[in-house]
Amino acid sequence: MPNAALGPSPRGQCGRKERLMENLKNSARVLGYIKGILNYKETPGYVLLNPGPVLTTPRVKAALVHHDTCHRDTDFAVLVRNLRSKLKKVFRGDERHEVVLITGSGTSGIEATISSTIPEDKKILVLINGAFGERYREVATVHRLNMEVLDFGWCNPMDVSAVEAKLAADPEICAVMLAHHETSVGLINPIGEIGAICRRYDRLLLVDAVSSLGAEDLDVVRDNIDICLSSANKAMQAIAGVAFVCVNDRAWKVIETVRPRVYYLDLKRYRKYAIEEELTPFTPAVNGFFALDAAVDELLEDGVESRWELYRERNRFLRENFLSMGLTFLDVAGQRSSTLTIVKVPEYITYSELYDRMKGYGFIIYGCKGILTDTYFQIANMGDLSDEMLQSFVNTLQFVLYRARREAGLAADMVEEPKVVDAIR
Repeated sequence: MPNAALGPSPRGQCGRKERLMENLKNSARVLGYIKGILNYKETPGYVLLNPGPVLTTPRVKAALVHHDTCHRDTDFAVLVRNLRSKLKKVFRGDERHEVVLITGSGTSGIEATISSTIPEDKKILVLINGAFGERYREVATVHRLNMEVLDFGWCNPMDVSAVEAKLAADPEICAVMLAHHETSVGLINPIGEIGAICRRYDRLLLVDAVSSLGAEDLDVVRDNIDICLSSANKAMQAIAGVAFVCVNDRAWKVIETVRPRVYYLDLKRYRKYAIEEELTPFTPAVNGFFALDAAVDELLEDGVESRWELYRERNRFLRENFLSMGLTFLDVAGQRSSTLTIVKVPEYITYSELYDRMKGYGFIIYGCKGILTDTYFQIANMGDLSDEMLQSFVNTLQFVLYRARREAGLAADMVEEPKVVDAIR
């Protein structure tokens, strides 16, 4: 167990520090501490199969229990500097890139990116094929930006030729915004192809990688991404509350010309503090930063590609079992997500009934948005999920559907009732 898990104070006595370090090497003991704390909570622990926040490891949970820390102290500056450097590795950035950290959800990174990047005399082109594309349009509308939209319709792949035609026809468009993983429909959008087009026409590419960083193949250099944002509580497997934005030198040159539209989410302000103070301009979620640092260490130690493969294998396991139950999936064309599966709600049970029954056995599933509400549900496979948890989930879902079929008067093969699970393990 690496030293970062509990973060003992450097001012403590040497003997105490050595004892703490020895304790941190024993992962079983750390897990025991965590379980002891969680057992005092009034609410039970659920297995989270929603697409974030996700289950976190004992090491990440332990990192939250840290000495109270001043956000302007040099010790915290060291953490921020190292965390920015490690996140740049996850983005696969180089010396042209800087990462800034924002306390907020992934949407704070989205709003910071859009509001800080578009000059008043230029336009943003928003690409939509699901709920989060629509969110970019809403953010741009709130900030009264000049905007063009290519709406391909929910569940449809993006037409790269249409993007190129739009850029060729309108020189006032200075940036293109899209989601890498449009989570609402489970589609991976072609950022590499669109990035090549943006670079050819000398436009900025802004990418929301909230649901893809750490889960899908992404490289800000290879894919010609000028600004890429993400957050802590999905494939990074940390806790909610921290967003981070990776910006290259091309984008900073544009951002420096834009009059700030917001105070808290002004990227220029975050860059200034990151460079001059190695800190953030406002009080951050200090303990969330420690947890994120532990989660990024886990990701880099395991290997980003290994995390991708783990998610793909989990996704294959779930899809195969769903098919064996006679369930069907959302029909989408294009590359599908490896971190979630969108399943049609069977006609013999409602989504709310399915949710309540699965929760009763210790599992949290997730409803779909927009036109898919109540007709489809999502099962995500991110986070600290064990094989035993996933098998237990499959067994439980099979039983719940069996009972629902019997209640509806439909034929169903007998399924044994499973035990209730608890994520405090």
